[in-house]
Amino acid sequence: MHVRVLFVPVIALGLAACGGRPGGLQDAMSYDIRSVTQVPMGDDTYRVFEHPQRDRLMTTTSIGKAFGQGFVKGATFGLADVQTPEQRHEAAARKHLDRTGRAHCTIDNGYELLNTQYEFRFTCPPQTAEQTPEADKPA
Repeated sequence: MHVRVLFVPVIALGLAACGGRPGGLQDAMSYDIRSVTQVPMGDDTYRVFEHPQRDRLMTTTSIGKAFGQGFVKGATFGLADVQTPEQRHEAAARKHLDRTGRAHCTIDNGYELLNTQYEFRFTCPPQTAEQTPEADKPA
């Protein structure tokens, strides 16, 4: 009896923490987890992942913040809005591009993949030799 009483809230907690757009999980799984970089921002340290095609980024809050958001959302059965605004994720993506020598690139659009995870597509115009970061120039 006690196990059943505990089981229902745990399942509800887990389901309420999930979400996002259809196909978001498959898209998130296409990222190389070895590409993760930490991007410190004023409100959190975001994790940024590079897509293998190098035309998009996925951002997510720190593990601690994501866990806390999922817990609060689940505990309130999805009633509490604890999402980090998309603008903060985009700012972390922008900072990552700037820090990796791609300040000339433009973020075209962004959207939520899963709760606490956003994807941002970007384009980079061709660079002249003067614009190419030192790390990218041939030796």
